[in-house]
This record gives sequence, structure tokens and C-alpha cells, in this order.
Amino acid sequence: MVYIEGYSLLSAIEDTTNAIKQLRKNSYEPILIDEEIKYYKIPNIKPLDYYNIIEKSVIDAINSANLSKDEIENSALFIGTSSAKLPLNEIYAKQDKEILKDLEIDKITKNIADKIGIKNIKTIISTACTSSSNALIQARELIKNNMVDRVIVVGIELYNEFTIRGFDSFMLLSYDKLRPFDKNRDGIILGEAISTVILSKKKSSFELVGGAIKVDTTSITSPTPQNLASVMQEAIRSANITPKDIDIVKTHSTATKQNDEVEAEALYKVFNSQIPKIVALKPYIGHTLGASGTNELVLLIESIKNGFIPKTINFLDIDDKCNIIPNIEELSAIKGYYLLNYFGFGGNNSSLVLRYGD
Repeated sequence: MVYIEGYSLLSAIEDTTNAIKQLRKNSYEPILIDEEIKYYKIPNIKPLDYYNIIEKSVIDAINSANLSKDEIENSALFIGTSSAKLPLNEIYAKQDKEILKDLEIDKITKNIADKIGIKNIKTIISTACTSSSNALIQARELIKNNMVDRVIVVGIELYNEFTIRGFDSFMLLSYDKLRPFDKNRDGIILGEAISTVILSKKKSSFELVGGAIKVDTTSITSPTPQNLASVMQEAIRSANITPKDIDIVKTHSTATKQNDEVEAEALYKVFNSQIPKIVALKPYIGHTLGASGTNELVLLIESIKNGFIPKTINFLDIDDKCNIIPNIEELSAIKGYYLLNYFGFGGNNSSLVLRYGD
């Protein structure tokens, strides 16, 4: 059995504790970064603080888990990111006119491991929007198979022009609001955030009971309902439960026309007409890409610990093509099983199953 021993989050709605206050206000808005494009920005950070931000996230999680020096040294370190060093390279390009100055992304894990004192396995996973969710699944497998006692999993995505302009060129960005499953949804609003999740066999109220990764080779950008349904079903089977046991689904729901329709169709394939309660978290912190796995997991866990499931903001009108109504009122947290979906460019898709209980 693999449990969540500690965690931390820094996002547009501030740190782990303050995030809950913002979630309950239901009113957070992204900022304008130019005349049209909106973005969910972490307050008061500087791009050159890249390594310091990661280090702080890891230390905050270590403190929440109250790890000893020996436990830290013997932990493995997994980092999930899609942009890696792009934020730093953009600064180097502007300052020194050196384009792509530092591409060795393995230095990220080495640098952080050295700073924190981690002496075990260290690796970095970059699989687009599933980077940190895949890191969590791989970390769980290592612990389950007694290869390591503990894994510190970090998801990081920081502001960079390359990613924003890329999504803009695909015409995937919303210039209004991020509206999951809504009839009038018109795209993604990106965001930056960093989080750390510590997995181990030390029992806690939150157990990562299952997970699955599947690659859809039919398209680089467009997922198929069959593949998304398959990865959800495999994750549920790996948890030794059935779809009827799932109480709440944290959807990926990017609020693009096609992706929400495909995810909705996949949900009906898995659950038939008995769709569990749906929660979408991206309207609070934006689509944080490779860090979504850990960011949205921590946001959900912290909400549950505080006794509630956040309502899905910005949803107004049902889309007949999706036929999904996410919970639009705050719910009381319940003990049971939570399915978390993460789907990414390149056809890499993953789902996690979280159990909350004694």
C-alpha cells in the first residue's frame, strides 16, 4: 500500500493553506499578460528563482511529512515537467543572446537532490500534460515493489513565452474564462504552479490505490474516447474496485471544444448513465500542463482535509454534446474513491485512483 505522507503547493491562488480560502471565494481571475492573453500567475516570484522555488516546494513538503535526515537521504526524487528549463533559457536568450543555452534537464534533479540531500534514485519525466501524474504512477510502482521506501514527486510548470505562444498558434486559448464542459467554452487558460507530493508506505488518510498510463497512437493532438475510457478502466482495475465504487471524478477538462467532448464520451463508456460527481479544478489555477498531476492532486487533497469538494466555477450552460454537469455547488468531502484524469499531447494519457478514509 502506498500513501501520501506530505505535500505542498504554490500556485496562482498562493500556497497550500491560502489556496483553500481562495477556493471558497470562487472568484479568482487570471491576469492579462498582454492585450488579450490571460494567464494564472504565481504572485511575487522571479523567473531566476527557478531552483529556489523548487527547493522551497520540496522543503515545505518534507516539513509537512516531518522527515528525518536519513529518510530524506534515502528518498528517491522524481520531477515531472513539460517546460523544464524553458523559463531559464528564455531569460538567457534575452540577457546573453544565447538561444537554448542550457538543455540538460537532468541537471534539475541533480541540483535539487544536492540541495536537499537526496542520495537515492533521481529522474525527470516529461510527457506533456501527464508528466507529474506519470511520475506519481511510476513512483507508486517503485514503492509497491519494495525498490524504494519513499519517493518525493515534484511537478513544476513556470511561465514561459514559448508554451503560451505555441498554444495560441493552435488557437486553443480562451480570452475570456476557462469553462469546463460548458456549452460556450472556448479554450484553455494556462497557468504556472509547483507542487510536491511525498509517497511512502507510512499510513495516512490518503492512499494512492491505483493508476494507469496508456498511449494513444491515433493522433498527436486529439485523444480518442476508447483510449481515455481504457486508461480509466485500467486504473480502476488496478485499485481492485469497480466503476461503481468511484465516488468523485476529477476531470482533466481543458475546456477546449473537442477534448471535453471526448472526455465526456469516455466517462459514459466507463460509467454508463451512472456518472459520479464531477469536479474540475483548472478554473482555479489554470491548466498547469506537466505539473497538473501533482498540482490538482494536492488541491483536491487539501480541500478534502478541510471538509469540502470545490464547486466547478464558470459553468453556466449544459452542452448537449457533452451532457456533463460538473458539481456547481460546494460538496461535503466524503470517504471513498476518487478518480483523477490527466490527458496530454502526444497521446499520453493517465488516470489515478485516490482513496480517502481511515
